Amino acid sequence: MTGNNGTAPGAEDPRREDQDIAATAGNPIPHLDGNAAAGPLWELFRIDIIAAIGRCKNCGAVRVFGEAAVYADAPGIVVHCSSCGGVLLRLVETPTKFWLDVSGLSYLQIDRER
Repeated sequence: MTGNNGTAPGAEDPRREDQDIAATAGNPIPHLDGNAAAGPLWELFRIDIIAAIGRCKNCGAVRVFGEAAVYADAPGIVVHCSSCGGVLLRLVETPTKFWLDVSGLSYLQIDRER
């Protein structure tokens, strides 16, 4: 056996911290765009929310939902304003319930499908 320091083949270095658990100053958790929230929000609203327009309660920016920054490494999804970083929306899904917090939005404009 060579090169694995006695660990199982394919095992990662046990001294490395799991980067999926927490960010560090030099290695923040990467964010996704608003499309990452489309699936879970479709289950809740049954609409395509990506083209919806929302106003950030923190800075007043008005943008399409697809431009928002989504962090999905939490126990749910957290959507941040792409202008100021303020939290727009939080969604946690359990086997029996959805928990939705939209307190960071002044409004969300959703076009009707024709």
